[in-house]
Amino acid sequence: MQRYKSRKEFEKELADMRQKFLELQQCRFEYQNVQKRYEQLLQSTPDAMVFVDRQARIVLTNAQLASLFGYTEEELAGRELESLIPERYRGGHREKVKQYFEHPQVRPMGTNLTIYGLRKDGSEFPADISLSPLETEGDIVAVGAVRDITERKKTEDERHRIMEKLADAEKLSALGRIAANVADEIRNPLTTVGGFARRLAKIADSEKEREYAEYIISEVTKLEVILHDVLAYSRTRSPLLEAQPLAGILDQAVTTLQERCRLQAVEVRTVYEHDAVVRVDKEQLREAVERIISNALDAMPSGGMLSVLADREILEGVPYVRVRIQDTGRGIPAEKIGKVFEPFFTPGGVRKGTGLGLPIAKNIVEEEGGMIRLESSETEGTTVTLLFPDIRKA
Repeated sequence: MQRYKSRKEFEKELADMRQKFLELQQCRFEYQNVQKRYEQLLQSTPDAMVFVDRQARIVLTNAQLASLFGYTEEELAGRELESLIPERYRGGHREKVKQYFEHPQVRPMGTNLTIYGLRKDGSEFPADISLSPLETEGDIVAVGAVRDITERKKTEDERHRIMEKLADAEKLSALGRIAANVADEIRNPLTTVGGFARRLAKIADSEKEREYAEYIISEVTKLEVILHDVLAYSRTRSPLLEAQPLAGILDQAVTTLQERCRLQAVEVRTVYEHDAVVRVDKEQLREAVERIISNALDAMPSGGMLSVLADREILEGVPYVRVRIQDTGRGIPAEKIGKVFEPFFTPGGVRKGTGLGLPIAKNIVEEEGGMIRLESSETEGTTVTLLFPDIRKA
């Protein structure tokens, strides 16, 4: 026979149900608070965060990640993780995700793993990522923190570039020392050979013998010029810097090569600001200018115009005394201009010599606190510009 509950029993059950309802409400309230605090924590973290499930789908992100990739958080929810990496890296990506979920572990940033992110607009950026597993309701998601390391990579690339340049400089320095030692050892025997060749030329019995002797003298002279330039390029200078009137230094350099200009039918034009004073080593600067002028004359074997100009230039707000040495000869091809200050470089068919004139001039100018630059056009000639701090009193 069915027994009916008493009023008192119903009231008790109702009271129990109300209590459970209140407890559920309290749990729901606490859950919402925890969820809210978690979301606030997720959004406040400085790193871009992404949560990924076993199927390599995005479960959750924060605003930083959405901003980094150019999406909204709503656009990213449920999206394939592959859509955030360049296509060339997608092969085997799902397999890597599968392997991670089979053996989940914490992987910190800075593991030297190069990855790239793909933004919504199609642009790419180098990234670093940390991974850690997180258990949720009996399953696991992978939590990734992503950082854009574009600036860090630029700094690292610049450091590597500087290190390479330092290594190259050390090699050149060592090579220069070796070349200087070899040149020094060769100089005396070469002088002896030249001396005997000149004697043979004087006592030769036949025209053929004299011709051979003159050929030896010519080749020895070329080698002596090369040795002189090698020693000049490799030697360590200690410039004696003093305030010097620039016009006098330029006039001396032009006068030294005046006869060569006349023989080559090269017209010389000089225009100076005669009050220009620079702090330099007078003899070394004169040598540098002479080498640049000689290089210019090499470009004008059949005549032309040589201009030596001195004035002033303001560069980034700093006053400089400027010297320009211009020729109207055949210029240097654009693809070779970047190599003109390299030792032993001579543009084929354009200029002659040992290929050390401009490098030596550059060394002298920079050792004296100046700067040197070169502009050239195959049809309009070449201009070499020297810049020295203007020490003129205001």
